[in-house]
Amino acid sequence: MKFGEYLRNQKTPEWQNYYLDYDQLKTMIKELEVIHLAVAPVNQRTASLSVPIPTNAAGMPVEHLSQEKFYAVLEQEMRKIEQFTKKQVEDIRRALSEAERKINLALAGLTARSESELEVLKSQVEQAGEDFLKLEKYVNLNFMGFHKILKKHDKRLPNPCRVFYTARLHEQSWVRGDYSDVLVTMSRVYSKLRGDREVEGEENAKQDFVRSTRKYWVHTEHISAVKYSVLQHLPVFLQKTMAGETDSQLVNSVYLDNYSMELYHGRLEKSPGAIALRFRWYGTGTPETVFVERKTHRESWAGELSVKERFIINETQVPSLLAGTFDVDGEVKKLRAKGKSEEDVKEWLDLNTEVIQAINSKQLVPTMRTQYMRTAFQIPFDATVRVSLDTNLCMISERTKDTMSGQRWYRDPSQAVPLTEITRFPHAVLEIKLQLEDESKTPQWVNDLINSGMLLEVHKFSKFIHGCAVLMPDDVRAVPYWIDDATLADSIGQSGASKLLEESTGANQYYNHLLPHDATGEIKQSPKKRVQPDLIEGEEQGEAIPGSSAWAGLCDGVCDGDATCDDFLEHYCEFAEAAASERITVQKVEPKLFFANERTFISWLQMSVMMSSIAIGILAFSARHSQSQAIAVLLMPISLIFVIYALRTFLVRNEKIKTRDANRWDDPYGPVILTSFLILTLTVQFVLKVAAMLKEGNATTESTPAN
Repeated sequence: MKFGEYLRNQKTPEWQNYYLDYDQLKTMIKELEVIHLAVAPVNQRTASLSVPIPTNAAGMPVEHLSQEKFYAVLEQEMRKIEQFTKKQVEDIRRALSEAERKINLALAGLTARSESELEVLKSQVEQAGEDFLKLEKYVNLNFMGFHKILKKHDKRLPNPCRVFYTARLHEQSWVRGDYSDVLVTMSRVYSKLRGDREVEGEENAKQDFVRSTRKYWVHTEHISAVKYSVLQHLPVFLQKTMAGETDSQLVNSVYLDNYSMELYHGRLEKSPGAIALRFRWYGTGTPETVFVERKTHRESWAGELSVKERFIINETQVPSLLAGTFDVDGEVKKLRAKGKSEEDVKEWLDLNTEVIQAINSKQLVPTMRTQYMRTAFQIPFDATVRVSLDTNLCMISERTKDTMSGQRWYRDPSQAVPLTEITRFPHAVLEIKLQLEDESKTPQWVNDLINSGMLLEVHKFSKFIHGCAVLMPDDVRAVPYWIDDATLADSIGQSGASKLLEESTGANQYYNHLLPHDATGEIKQSPKKRVQPDLIEGEEQGEAIPGSSAWAGLCDGVCDGDATCDDFLEHYCEFAEAAASERITVQKVEPKLFFANERTFISWLQMSVMMSSIAIGILAFSARHSQSQAIAVLLMPISLIFVIYALRTFLVRNEKIKTRDANRWDDPYGPVILTSFLILTLTVQFVLKVAAMLKEGNATTESTPAN
């Protein structure tokens, strides 16, 4: 499908006249191509006022006005889209403001309050949310349209303009504008409708977190939709800035490691007790308060949980902590002066001492920094469900002359960062943290979000591991499996780590099924529902643009209106569509799985050895050509089949465990078939034995003389 046709199909009818006039610009390019527009002589430095205008290859005067008109139309289209976008945003803001005003009056008891009225107000807020997502789709369609038309211009005409106008396009307010205040207002309104209440809490000097976390990648075009889906159930954790309240906050984390990348390899291999140390601060500008955090990996199969611990220090104390001269006794006195309990002081002291020992013994230094804008969703002091969304994610190398010499503990922000020392991650990262008594009690809206098709699960994704692997490819012995994902190739190549893009020859070749994208960069899953359509054939060869889902209308038209057929296929279609919407589920692999597979193999061998031993014993001690030998002959092949099945099952399951195959690992048919063979053999033996007994009994009766 050509992009022009795709654009016509995707337009919102009521906004028909406000989209990019793609067809007009395309026609102008064709007309300019026909007149053989000449290339401007870039080396000519002089001009004459008495020389006629130049001609083209056809001997016709060059019509510069047509080229200028193309640029004028391009500028006009940009202004049109910018004005329309601003107007729509203002309308959405006005609608939300009015709805919030009415909700405040209703909740304050100043107006009549009824469930039906609140439902009406809620529907108005939902409509505003839908309009915002529709506007974002409008922006993305036009944004893509400009890129397409500029590429077509440079391909067909000799005077390139793509680079200039692409840069200009990215400076447009409708492209780079931050309208997160709309989501902030919606979050506040939904929170009032739900009746969320904030609870006062105290922050300890040391904080422990035990989390159950799942991580996902989110494409840029789905970020707003994901935010809107979450804020309907959880409030946005608001951040105050000079410009007002916003939904995101800048987060910087400087990770420590040594020259052998010991912590990196420990976290990558998930070694028991592997730690990660980082200095984290929030907000823009120079850090003042720094959180020293230690993450420790524990094996869940052993009944232990990974834990994150942290304590707070001032920015000026970080160098002394790295140098091992931190004033521990002075900080302990300050904690006691603040009224902290002896238990809190002891916990702080133990953690501080362990961190200092780790830094000194492992010779840890600042190695890599992550930087991103975090949007957090959580009911205050309720850790049941927490969601965080990290956007504008980049990783920066901290191995500079200043940090290596100890003059600074993070890179000088006034100096430019070389391209090989920074990598920009192309996707947003979503984390869903749950603290539930039972996993089956996961809220339905969380499951709906996971299965929406907007989230791409990446098992055990780590910003620390990714940043170190890409920025220090010569220092690491192994890299994470997601490095092979096709959508990361550009960002990795721009960071000078192209060697990582070579075909995997190690363990990573077994984990391709865990990658969310295929070799062409398309999403592997075919979700039942998407915010935007799937990818279709692009206008230019080798390109892809959004289109329709391959699973859409899976059972449409199969029964042609036959009611009986529809009823019969209803459950099948639901199952098929649900299967289509399933995401790749990473099987949990623990060391005991290998032992369980071996125990199962040995159990099958015991059964076969027992049957073969019985058969061998019968053959050895029974009379030749007796019925007992027939029984042994039947048992021998059955025992051999058991051995072959046990060996095959062991090898297949061992491979599935190594590759974390997402398909089922059990065999529902093999044991049934083997048991059927065994039952059949025993039945034949039983029948033959009964027949022999009856025959022997009849012979005895006939040989007995009558009285």
